[in-house]
Amino acid sequence: MSLKIYLDECANHRTLRELLIETGHDVQTPLDTDPPLLGAKDDIQFAHAQAAERILLTFNPRDFRELHNQDANHSGIFAVYKDNDKTRDMTYADIVNAIANVVSTHVEIAGEFWSLNFYNW
Repeated sequence: MSLKIYLDECANHRTLRELLIETGHDVQTPLDTDPPLLGAKDDIQFAHAQAAERILLTFNPRDFRELHNQDANHSGIFAVYKDNDKTRDMTYADIVNAIANVVSTHVEIAGEFWSLNFYNW
């Protein structure tokens, strides 16, 4: 299943984008928007993902959890929690795999906040 994903600025990494595209996802970054949203605040990134009907992928779960709690009318949020410990943090490949695992469970993604760390199996 191909998903429309928007990479929040903190998750906007070329390797992650390429891996997601290779697995069939439609990926947009802050540089792909018109005007570019590079440097835009979280609420602007969130509003863009809502309007573009894209799942927002972020490495900034706390702020986007708050935005989700204020307005659950969105296509979904994929959050990655990081400890800044390379032995525990998810790799980009792990993130792509976790997204596939979420999809494989046939759950409703829209309107939900998903911690991809729980789907890293």
